[in-house]
Formats: sequence, C-alpha cells, structure tokens
Amino acid sequence: MRSLLPIVAVLLLALAPRPAAALPDGTWVVAIGNNTGDADEVALRYAERDAEQLFEALGQVGGLPPSRMIRVLGQDADAVRATLDDVEGRLKAQPDGALLVFYSGHADAHALHLGGSHLPIAELTERVEQAPGRLRLLIIDACRSGSASRVKGLAPAPEFVMRADDRVQAEGLAIITSSTAGEDSQESDALKASFFSHHLVNGLRGAADEDGDGRVTLAEAYGYTYAQTLRSSGRTMKLQHPTYRFDLKGRGEVVLARVGEASQRTGQLELGPQAVYLVTEGSEGGPVAAEVAPARADTRLVLPPGTYHVQERHPREYRHYRVAVTAGGTTRLLDHPPEILRYDQLVRARGGPARSIHGVMALGGARTALLDGQGITPQAVVGYQADLPGFSVGARARFSSGTTLTADPAADRRHDEYALALTFERFFDLGPLSLSLGLLVEGAWHRQTFTGGRPIEPRSTVGAGFGGLVALERHLPASWAPGLALRLEGGPYTALMEVTEVEQGVPVGSDWATPLSGWAALGLRWRL
Repeated sequence: MRSLLPIVAVLLLALAPRPAAALPDGTWVVAIGNNTGDADEVALRYAERDAEQLFEALGQVGGLPPSRMIRVLGQDADAVRATLDDVEGRLKAQPDGALLVFYSGHADAHALHLGGSHLPIAELTERVEQAPGRLRLLIIDACRSGSASRVKGLAPAPEFVMRADDRVQAEGLAIITSSTAGEDSQESDALKASFFSHHLVNGLRGAADEDGDGRVTLAEAYGYTYAQTLRSSGRTMKLQHPTYRFDLKGRGEVVLARVGEASQRTGQLELGPQAVYLVTEGSEGGPVAAEVAPARADTRLVLPPGTYHVQERHPREYRHYRVAVTAGGTTRLLDHPPEILRYDQLVRARGGPARSIHGVMALGGARTALLDGQGITPQAVVGYQADLPGFSVGARARFSSGTTLTADPAADRRHDEYALALTFERFFDLGPLSLSLGLLVEGAWHRQTFTGGRPIEPRSTVGAGFGGLVALERHLPASWAPGLALRLEGGPYTALMEVTEVEQGVPVGSDWATPLSGWAALGLRWRL
C-alpha cells in the first residue's frame, strides 16, 4: 500500500463509524498544481487548473471553510513539504479531522516532478497515510509528456477493480485510480482538464447523485467517474478504466459532497432528461464549466452564480439553453425554451457525433411542358439523400406521364418518362426552416404511345436533364416521427432529347432539342 504506481491514485482513508458520514468539520485541503516538470518535459496546460477546479468544488459542496483550504500552485517540492508539515501539525490537535491532498502535474513511476524538483511518490503516500485524523484523501493526477496530446500518467501497476456498488465500510484505506494497467490517463483541450479530474469534480457537484438524495457518496462518485472517463476516452485512441482498491474495516458509507443544501456561494441547475450536457460559462464558446451525463433525469448541479449556456445532446438533436444560476436558488432547465439544432443540421455545420445522416423521401408534383401541346405533366419522385459536412448528395428516381394534344386528334399521344438523377445541395439552416440551393443531373428514358385511332408505332429515346434545385424543409414534431420533415422543392429544368418531326402522322426526320421547363414537388423526407 506504500508504493503508489497507478497512473492516478486517490487514497481515501475514511469513514466515521456511522452510516452516511460526511467530511469532518476539521478537514484540511491542500491542492497542489504545477504545469512544469523537468527540463525535458513539455509544459502542461491544465494541471494547475485541475487543482483549482477540485479545490473550488470541495469548498462549495464539501462545506469546507476557506481558512482550512490551501493552494500550492507552481511551487517546488520543498514548498509542498513545508505546507504538509504545517497542516499535519494542526491536525494533531484534531483527532477527528481529515486531510485531503490533491496533486496535478508531471510525474514518473517514482516521483512527482515540480518545476525541476522531485517529490518521491512513496514519501507523499506515507505522509498522507500516517497523518492524524479520521479521513485521509490523496489524489494524484500525474502527467507524462512525450506526445502532442500530452498523455498523462504514471508507470502501470497491477490492475484492481472494485464494482461501483461495493460499499466502503468505515475506517481503512481506499485507492481509486484513473486507469488500469498499461493505460494512459489523458487530458482534453476541449474540457481544459484531464478526463478523470473533470468528471470527478462534476460528480461531486451533483452529477454522481444517482439516487437523488442530495448527497454524493464515495461509491456514487467512483461509479460516475468510471463511466464518464470511459466514455470520454472512447473518443481517443486509448481507453481509460478507473479502478478502485481498498482495505477497510467497520461499517458505514462516506458522503463526499452534499448537493441538496442551499448555499449563498452557489446555486443549483436542475437538468432535464437523461442526456449528455455541456455547460459553458456565459456563451456557447465560453469556458467549459461541466460536461456531464447523469444517470437519472432532473439531476441537480451545484455551480457558482452566473449565466450559462447549456447544450443538451441527444442522438437526433442538440438543444441549446441560456440560463442564469442565482446564489441560493434553483434554476430549472426545462423552464427555459430551447433552441433545437437537429442532427442533420449538426452534420452540415460540422458538429455533433455523426459524420453523415441518411434519409429517404417521397414527393409528388408537376412539370411544365417539354413539348408543344403537352400541358402540365404530373410526376412522382422517390429518393435517398445523405447530409455530409458542408453539403448534401442524393439519388432519386422519377416517373412522369402526360398526354400531348395535336391538331390531328388521331395522333394524340401519351408521353412517359423514367429518370434516375443525382442531386447536390448546400443547406442554410434558418431556425425552424432549412433552405437549400443545388443542382440536379439526370438520365431519362422517354416513351411515346399514341392514343388516337391512327395506328402509329410507339417511339422511345434516351436523353439527359439538367436543372437548378431550390428546396425548403420544415421539421415536423418529433412525436409524429423522429426525423420527419415536410419538403417543398422546385426549379428550372432543361432536357436534352431527340425529337422526331412528323408530317401528317408520318416521321420525316429527327433532331436534338433542349426545351426549357420548370417543376415543383411537395412531400416528406425522413432522416433515418
């Protein structure tokens, strides 16, 4: 237990000998962060921010007074030792107190790297383990540079896994690691934090409160952090599997945070249905306050007062909210009308989880005359379309049929067309409506049969068609059918086709023609 080799270690010696024991009133917090390691190590971006975020969260939801919380940022190993000496001396007068130490920065298998100085991991582990107090907590989120992605981690250790629903039972030693043997612990530019620390912080802010009792227990915090670290690292080349190790005695369950109690320093944001939520400060492009995926609906997050942009991510759409969190108050997300950005719009805007969205359509419409005397020709269209980043492509089949009247009723004819087309569109999403501009290219088979009394052989030919494409789409309520939209389209159209010249019912020659017409169609598009 004295050798700390896992990539990120969280040592929790807890618990009061009664159920649901909270952090003791005499808890001291030391948050250590250093973005610089040895001279040959690339400077980190978020190690000191990780320490700040956990420090602030524990102050807000752990009920800890500022006088018992110390930050050691950008300092060397001797400064860390001096701070720990001072806090350990104060804890000797508080046998029921607690010590919580957090570190984020560079490390190897043997030592933390603090601005060119080293603090052996075994030394730090032993000091925390033997410190006075009922609860001792050590969190080490260490980074090992060596790639552009700034992979974080210590050297691998043998794997140990505890189920999330296992109960911590009174006093003893527990270890939580951010990853198992052979895995790396990673940090994210999008979150501006490590995956593990970010999800641990937001779990403590309420996302891990699985049973909704307003308290976050050790088992809930581990279970939530495990699932979310695995989900986040799944977007990268390497997965992380946080693990749990303990050596405990007695009975009871520790409460790490109380998120159901009002505070004048924080407010609560009540989320909606189960989904992934991205909460940013101020605006959509602001700093990330939380990325959470709570296990139940109506989960409450504890946040500092302020204005937030909330993105609620569903498989078929994103919902955007702008909310204000007030000190001591609760803001319900569902009390605010969302701006809905559906999944096809997300793909076209180069966002969202999918790289393409596929759909089918069925339309009915009409086209103006291609030939003299033809009149308005009804037509039906069925097609497939794929929305890609920046543009959409489609394939469709068209059938039309119309009657052409001539000066000689005995030579009246029916004109049928069978066509296959490709379409290329660029969408512009304008709130509830989507406008597209594009092109249509098709090949067609034309067949004429004569309906008059004169016996004239049917004629057929192949041709091509080219046209502009303008479309409007309006999404229908999701309760009707998810992904269903009303589509109106049309545009100019010209055909390249061979036309036979007839005199008194007798063909006398042929020529290629390019008649100009227009068309319009209305129907439904269903995105799968």
